[in-house]
Amino acid sequence: MGLVIAACGDDDDGGDSTEAPAETEAAAEEEEAPAETEAAEEEAPAETEAMEEEEPADTEAMAEEEEGASGEALALEGDVEIAAGTVLNLGECPDDWDPYQGVDGDEIRLGQSLPQSGQLAAFGAIGEGMQMWFDYINDTDPIDGRDLVLVMKDDGYEAGRAVANVEEMLDTEDIFSFVHLIGTPINFAARPITDEACVGQLFNSTGFPWWGDPANYPWTVGNILNYVTETNIWCDAIVEENGEGATVAALIMNNDFGKTYQQTLQQCASDGKIEIVEEQLHDPAAPDVTNEMTTIIGSNADVFIAGTTAAFCPQTVGAVAGSEWRPTYYMSYTCNNLASFFTPVQDLAGQLADEGSGVRMTNSNKVCGDPVYADDPAVQEIEQVLDEYGGVTCADGSYSTGVYYGQMVTQLLKDTVDNYGELNRVNLMAALWNSTQTNDMLLGGQLQLDGVNDAYWTEAAQIQEVVVADGALSFNPVSDVVDQEGQGGSFEGG
Repeated sequence: MGLVIAACGDDDDGGDSTEAPAETEAAAEEEEAPAETEAAEEEAPAETEAMEEEEPADTEAMAEEEEGASGEALALEGDVEIAAGTVLNLGECPDDWDPYQGVDGDEIRLGQSLPQSGQLAAFGAIGEGMQMWFDYINDTDPIDGRDLVLVMKDDGYEAGRAVANVEEMLDTEDIFSFVHLIGTPINFAARPITDEACVGQLFNSTGFPWWGDPANYPWTVGNILNYVTETNIWCDAIVEENGEGATVAALIMNNDFGKTYQQTLQQCASDGKIEIVEEQLHDPAAPDVTNEMTTIIGSNADVFIAGTTAAFCPQTVGAVAGSEWRPTYYMSYTCNNLASFFTPVQDLAGQLADEGSGVRMTNSNKVCGDPVYADDPAVQEIEQVLDEYGGVTCADGSYSTGVYYGQMVTQLLKDTVDNYGELNRVNLMAALWNSTQTNDMLLGGQLQLDGVNDAYWTEAAQIQEVVVADGALSFNPVSDVVDQEGQGGSFEGG
């Protein structure tokens, strides 16, 4: 699926923030590590009383339909505990807050801000792919008798535009919840707005670790592999292959997304696993990274880390291939859209692989468009939906990513109805923070959340190398699946 990628990164006005206190949503502009936050509570929610068994069978059935999975109906006012260490403070919601907004008619209205223009416009097709899946569900298996509608607005990967989009959708578009906003700065900018509005900001398409904080931000939930986890997988692999003390040169996008890679690499270095000999920050709004890559190549380091995304991914491939430098090469998995990011440099990527410097990524999913999965039923289903409802193929992996993300959303909505009786904003968040999903597009493990006990959605990945086989781009596994599902706890805490 084209990557689970997409989620990517970051940006904003170039937000070169590293530090964003837990109490603030805006990314700070200093380069220090994030401020420590209080650990999330780890206690499990109190046991709830079982339903009375004396009730007649028909009464019990009605009660089960109206009540949550805990056996106790979820309140729509006051403080509502929905999962371990996770409480919705509904008394702080706006006076006109309506838990049924966006699902009070014959539609389920979801909002999304994403880049349909600018340097990261390749990710814009994610929303279109998601709507294709929604159209398929509307035709074949409607949820609670309602049509799924995705309201999309272009933010150009600029935080200010994203804020305007979110505010406008809340005011005029009757939004039930936001889903899969793309980019770290975008989600940072949106979080105080959705949090104050008591509206879900679900499956943030960014691996920034702060989205796993249900104790403080129960309305916000992450999606893709945590960038810290990804970088730690790299560090372990570098030590295994190159030994401790291997020299590393890193290209870092100068915003929250990139700074997460930077800080984790620095921690790896302070632990004595690697030695960072060159580090170049680049402007996410710049047209290219030519100057930065010239300096990095001159380092002659053992390992190259590309903590960047989108149009900058193929630029690094071209720069390394055009030099005599052949490092062990790791790149952010947000670049795993083979069609969009590697087709322009296919021959160069193949050359690097042949010469022992193939580009490696940590993928969590099968990639639609990779010939290895041509006969895979899950991939074939995505291809069929793309063809029938959009007239497109996996040639742009962002469409398939959108379908995969859409599958997450529809399963969550179905689980909400099945486990809590009806769709409303409280039930939706309860269903998500107690969620377990399987998907045949996954390379390993399950997707699950358990409040502060497990606050990260995707926690399994495999290191794969970009290769060219029989004239086509493909991923070749170079490690086993590293499955850390259920071990994530919560941000700075559990």
